[in-house]
Parts: sequence; C-alpha cells; structure tokens
Amino acid sequence: MNSCFQHSPFCYSHSTAQYSPFSLRNAHAPRKNRTVMACLGQQSPKDKIYCARRAIFFMGFGVIPALNLWANGIEDLTAENTEQAVQDQKQKGKQSVPESSSGNSVFSFLNGLGFLGSGVLAALYALTKKEKDSANAAIESMRIELKEKNAAVTSLEKKIEEELSYEKEVRKKMLAKSNEEHLALLSQLNLANDTIKSIGHELQEQRKLAEELTFQVDDHETSLRGARVEKTELQQQLNEKLGSLSALHERVDFLSSEVNDKENKLRDLNSKFSEKERELDELRSVYLQSEDRVINLNSEIGKLKDAVSENKEVESKDVLIDKLNAELTFSITEKNKMKEEVNAVIDECNNFKSSAEKKSALGAVILEEKEDKIREVEEQIKFALDEAKENEGLISDLTEEKNELKEMLDIELRNARKLEQEIKIARDAFEKSRNEAFEFSEELKQSRNLCSQLEKEDSKVRAELSEAKELLEKNIFEAKQEAENLKNELRSVMELLDKSSEELRITSQELFDLVQKRDILENDFIDAREKAENAIFNLNEEKKIVFTLNQELKILENQISKERELRKSLESDLDEASKSLEEMNRNALILSRELEFANSRVSGLEEEKDAMLNALEGQKRYSREARENLEDAHDLVMSLGNERKSLETRGNQLEDELASAKGEILRLRSGNNSSKTSDNVGIQEKIDGEGEDGVRKRKVRQMRKVKPKQEDGP
Repeated sequence: MNSCFQHSPFCYSHSTAQYSPFSLRNAHAPRKNRTVMACLGQQSPKDKIYCARRAIFFMGFGVIPALNLWANGIEDLTAENTEQAVQDQKQKGKQSVPESSSGNSVFSFLNGLGFLGSGVLAALYALTKKEKDSANAAIESMRIELKEKNAAVTSLEKKIEEELSYEKEVRKKMLAKSNEEHLALLSQLNLANDTIKSIGHELQEQRKLAEELTFQVDDHETSLRGARVEKTELQQQLNEKLGSLSALHERVDFLSSEVNDKENKLRDLNSKFSEKERELDELRSVYLQSEDRVINLNSEIGKLKDAVSENKEVESKDVLIDKLNAELTFSITEKNKMKEEVNAVIDECNNFKSSAEKKSALGAVILEEKEDKIREVEEQIKFALDEAKENEGLISDLTEEKNELKEMLDIELRNARKLEQEIKIARDAFEKSRNEAFEFSEELKQSRNLCSQLEKEDSKVRAELSEAKELLEKNIFEAKQEAENLKNELRSVMELLDKSSEELRITSQELFDLVQKRDILENDFIDAREKAENAIFNLNEEKKIVFTLNQELKILENQISKERELRKSLESDLDEASKSLEEMNRNALILSRELEFANSRVSGLEEEKDAMLNALEGQKRYSREARENLEDAHDLVMSLGNERKSLETRGNQLEDELASAKGEILRLRSGNNSSKTSDNVGIQEKIDGEGEDGVRKRKVRQMRKVKPKQEDGP
C-alpha cells in the first residue's frame, strides 16, 4: 500500500503539471508556444524565470511524500476506533473498511493537491506579471528605436533633397551657358549659309555654261543621226541587191530537186533489187524441191535394185527405169532454166552497177563545175577585199583626225568636271559643319532629357520613402493593437517585431542603393560636363575651319574668273573645230557609204559562197550515200555469185550421181541378159552378189553426198 501511494501521487502530480490551467489556456497553439520558448531561451532574463519555474515544480514533488505520511497516520487512527464495530459485524466490517479507507485517502490527497496548486498558481501568476512587464519594456525600447530610425531617415531625406537642389541649380547654369554657346554657333552657321548661297549662285552660272556645251554636243549628235539615216538608205539598196541572190537560191533549189529525183530512182532500184531477191528465194525453194525429188528417186532406185534380184519383176523394173530417165531429163531441163534465170539476175545487177557508176561520174562532173564557180566567186571576193583595204586606209587617216578632235573636246570636258568636283568638295565641307552643329544640338537635348530623367527618379525615390514610412506606421499601429488585444500571445508579437526588423533592414538597403544611384548620377553629370567642354572645343575648331573655307572660297572665285576667260578662248576654238568636224563628217559619210557598199558586196559574195558550200556538202553526202548503196549492191551480187557457184557445184554432183545411176542401170541390164542363159547360173549368182555389194556401196556413197548437200542448202 505504501509503495503504491508513494508512486501514484508522483504520476498524478506529473499529469496535473502537464494539464495545468496555464497549459489549458494556451493549448490552442502548442507549436507556437514551443517556438516562442525556443526563442526566449536565448535571452538571459527569461532563462532566470524558467529556472525559477523549474525549482517550484520540483519542490512540489518533494512535498508529495510528506503528504502521503500524513495520510497514513490518519488511516491508523480510524482503524483503532473501528476495531470493536468490526468484531460484531464481520461481514459488514469487511466491506465497509476498505470503502472508508479509500474515501479518506482520496479526500486527504485532494486537500494536499489544493494546497500545492494554490502555491504553484501564486508563483505562476507572479511569473506572468514579470513576463508582461518585460514584454512592455521591450516594446517601448523598440518604439524608441523606431523613432530614432525615422528621425535618421528624415535627416537623410533632407540631405538628399538639398544635394539634388544644388545639382539642379548647377545644371541650370550649365544649360544656360550651353544655350548661349548654341546661339553663337547658330549665328556662325547663318553666316556660313550666306556664303554657301553666294557660291551656289556662281555654281548655277557654271551649270548654265555646261548646259550650253551639252547643247552643242547634242547638235553634233543630231548630225551623226543624219548620217545613220543615210546608212539605212544604203542598207535598203543592199536589200535590193540581195533580191538578185534569190535567183541563185532558186537554182540551188532546182539542183536539190534533181538530187531528190536521183534519190527516188535509187529507191526504185532498191525495190527492184528486193523483188529479185524474192525471186531468188523462190528459185532456192524450187531447187530444194528438186533435190527432194532426186532423193526420192534414189530411194526408188534402191528399191528397183532390190527388185532386180527377183527375176520375175525385171521387166516391170525396166519400165520404171524408163520413167525415171524421163523424170531425170525433166529435172535437168528445170536445172538449166534455173541457171538461165540466175544469169539474168546477175546481168541485171551488173547493169545496175554500171548505171550507178555513170550517175556518180555525172555527179562528180557537176561538182567540178560548181567548184569552178566557187573559185571564180573567191577571186571576186579577193578583189573586193583589196578595194576594201584601200578604203580602210583612207578611213583610218580620217578617224585619226577625228579622234584627235575628240581628245581635245574630252580634255575641255575634264577641266569642267574638275571644277564641278572642287565645288562639290566645298559643299561637302559646309554640309559636314552643319551636321556637326546638329549633332551638338542633339547632345544638348540628350543632356536635358537626362536631367528630366533624374528629376523623375528623385520623385520616384521620394514616393518610395513615403511608402516606406506608411508601411512602418502601419506596422507600428498593428503592433500596438496586437500588444493590447493579444497580451497572451507575446511570442507572436516577437515574430512580428522580427519581420519589422527585416523590413527595416530592407529599407536601409534601399537607402544604400539610393546613395549608390546618387553617386552614379554624379558621375553621369561629370561626363555631361566633359561632353559640353568637348563640344565647345569642337565649335572653336569649326570656327577655324569656316575661316579657312572662306579663304578657299576667295581663291576659288579668282580661279573661276580665270577659267571664264579660258572658256571664251575655248569657245572660239570650238567653233573652228565644229566647222572642221562638219567637213570631216561629210568626208566620213562619203567613205562610209563606199565602205558599206563594199561590205555589202563582200557579204553577198560570202553568202553565195556559203550557199554553194552547203550545196556541195549536200551533194557530197548524196554521193556518199549512193556509193554506200552501190557497195551494198556489190556485196549482194558477190553473195549471189557465191551462191551460184555453190549451185553449180551441186549440179555437177547431181550429174555425177546421175551418171553413176546410169552405169548401174546398164549393169543391171547386162545382168538381166546374162540371167537368160541357163548355163551360167552360178556365174549369175556371183554377179548378183557383187552387184548387191556395189549397190550397197553406192547407196552409202550417195547418202554421204546427200548429207553435205543438205547442210549447204539451209
């Protein structure tokens, strides 16, 4: 029991310490309290308060065992008073004793807890008052710091405004000076413009003189155009002469028509030649048929030889032999007809060759005549070229004189152009000075724009400072309200104070940036001053340049007066030169006409020559084609001759075979005559045996001869 009571109050007191009224009041934000405690743990006065709380808490744990002993003594007294009642009613005593003992123990424990809780609450109340006082003191110190910072900010603003006002005054003074200098420059530029206008008037006068010279050049060009018109008239005459050449073209066309007729004749001959080739093919087919008949006859002869061995059929075989002889004679006559037809074809081929050779000879004669004509034309061309060379010598002399006059005119034009270029250079110099003055004015405008931009930036900085002040005032007002309304949430107020400190840091950084911007603006202002000084220096240099230009203008005026005198003398020379040029142009026109006439002749002769050469080339092509056709015909005739020879050899072979067949027939007849004699039967049998052997050998020979013939035929 004692051990249980010793441990249970400790556990219960620990649980009550966890669920104290202070913890219940702040139970809605445990995380916030933890973070705030962590922050407070870093400060020294709050560490002391926290240590005091811990000491009071542990003293409560020390008092709990004494309260337990006091409760045990009370329990012993109550136990002695109730022993008699327990003996009377044992069962009731057994049930009531534990109930009364437990009730008394709880009551005593609650009394102890109330006493201890009152002490703890008193200590906690004192601690909370101290914490509130410290928080209020911290808030007041922060307010004082904020007031000091606001005062520093206002002082910085005043300093910046004073510096900016001073800079504005300095800039206004500089701008006034630059405006005065600009006005001086404008006056100088006006003077320069007046001088430029005077020079422009003089340039216009010089341009008028140049235009007069151009009018004179135009007159010369009109005269040249008249010469060109005369050239066109001469070209028309040349066209009329070219009409005469059309007759020559007609002749060439006539010759080409004759050549076409010859080509048509050659085509007809080729068609005839193809027909004859077909006839030869037909003759070959007939010849092959005759060979087949001969083979059939040979086979029949073999059959007859077999039949001769039989004595009964000898007479019938004689009749057949007569028939075969008649057929052989008929085949020989057909063979002779074939030979005659082949000879006729060969004669026609020879006639065709002779006619083609005659035509080629005629073409060669015509070519020789045309070559003679070409030679005559070439001689005429050479004569015309010689005349043209003589005329070219005269023309070259005249052209040299003309070129010399042109060079004189070119020299005068170059002098005029040089004067114009010098005037242009003077103009360019004045324009450069104008452009530089315009650039300086633009730089002044840019400096003014920079000043306006700086003023805008100053206004922006002021607006930002006012916004920062308003934000700080709002934050302070919110901090006051939170301090009045949320005294229990001082830790959250500390976080807000941290935020305000960060914002103050940001504002301090912004002020530092503003100071840097001010330094940058000062540097820009220094650069603007340097630019203004450079502009003043450049203006002084421009004044010097204008002075030198005025001197150069005076020199140019003197040169212009001298050049006017030279122009007057040149105009007189030009009049004389124009007269001489007119005479030279007339002579040149006459010579050009003669040249064009000669050139027209030469061109006509060259065209005739080209036409004749083209005609000759065409005839040469036709002659080549005719020769090629003749060569093809000759090759065909040679092939026909070779075939004729082969046919003749085959005919001779057939004649030999016929002769051998006749000999065999005669032998058979003699054999038949000998068989009639009855005495020479044995001899007849031997003769028959020999005859059979000879017939077999001859059959073999005939078959061997037929095979090469068949091979040659296809």
